[in-house]
Order: sequence, then C-alpha cells, then structure tokens
Amino acid sequence: MEEDVETSPVCLGVIAASAEVIACAEQLNAAKADFKALCAPLQRVRMRVPVRGDDGPTKALSVLRVILRALQRSDLNVHAAYRKVPILAAPPRLIAYTRARTRSVYRKSVEEISTTLMNYEGADAARDRARLASLTPRETHLALVREHYENVRANVAYRRLDKRGRGRVQVPAELPLLCPTGKDFEAPEVRYPASGDSGNEVSRARESKLEREPFLRSLPVYRYAR
Repeated sequence: MEEDVETSPVCLGVIAASAEVIACAEQLNAAKADFKALCAPLQRVRMRVPVRGDDGPTKALSVLRVILRALQRSDLNVHAAYRKVPILAAPPRLIAYTRARTRSVYRKSVEEISTTLMNYEGADAARDRARLASLTPRETHLALVREHYENVRANVAYRRLDKRGRGRVQVPAELPLLCPTGKDFEAPEVRYPASGDSGNEVSRARESKLEREPFLRSLPVYRYAR
C-alpha cells in the first residue's frame, strides 16, 4: 500500500505450466489489453480538482486518477495492472535475465504539449507557453521524456524453434515467465542478474536524438537535435 502508484513490483522466476494454465494466462492478457485500451487515453487528459494540504486550492490530475479516487481505488497501480504475463512459445533451454536503465520518450506535437500546459499554473508554465509560441511552424514535434526506470528482460534460448521459426527471443520479464510442459520436459538453466547489474544502452541511443537540456521547465520536454 505504501508503494508509489507509478512503480511496478518485479518478481523474477520461471513457471512450467500446463496447456490449461497457459490458456488462462492468455485470457488474462487479453483482459489486460482491453483494460489498457480503456484507461490509457484517460491518463493523457488532465483536469483540475480541489485538494487539501497543497500549495493551491486545486491540482491538475489525470482524468483516470480522478475516476479512481471517486471509486475509492486511488491505490490501484495501473502500470502494474497493464503488464502482461510473459508466455514462452516453446520449451526453453536457457533463460538469462538482464537489467537495463532506460526511459520512455514520446514524440508529441507542439499542439499536444500546449494543450497539456493549459492545466499548469505559475511563472514556469507561462514562460513555457511563450517558448512554445516562439517555435517556427517547421518545428512541429517535441519529445516528452519520462524518468529513468529499471527494465528487466529475459534472453531465452528455446530447445526447438517456435511456430514463428525463432530459436531465441528477448521478452519483458518483470513477472514470472510461463513455459509449456510436455512429455520430455526438462527444466531450463536460469541465470539471474547479479546484484547491481544494469546498463543504459537504450537510453543512450534515444538521448542522442535529443538536445541535452530540456526545452521547458514545467514539463520534461526536449527539442530534437538538428
């Protein structure tokens, strides 16, 4: 209950499952996809609501968070709820976990950024609106950058090719992996990441496309490097 609603707990592991269990997991993943399709657009729309104990009488929150508060489910971790159960398509021979520090970068139109800024108040927001207005018509998009987070993945080597002809795959692995069992099932070799093992290959590749300093102050928005 005390965890950040934006933080998703990580549980590494591998579960050998029957066909019936995997079918249930596939149904769960389909329900998660439907839930995200409904909720994700509401996260991008913000509205001002009365609050207590803050600097001002109102605060800009996502519409989704406002709805969850009204339902008395403000503690719901939607990011964790979105995550699908990883299901391997063939029996694995080797599963090697790896950690990487990365961050999400969203390409947003200047109009989208300007609409978001309408919900912000103060000197920084006013300055940012003026900066957006100063852009030339040729600069139509900016980058909205989220904070770095730890991304856990699993590099999987199959014992045989899957239906798509793949012998190796990399899958998100913050939840336990489900792998199919069979008559000749053998437990795979599992290599967990060493303590402190992390990387930043993904963030370096994305950061090279952006200017080093943020363009706005009230939002983590960057201009694309020319």
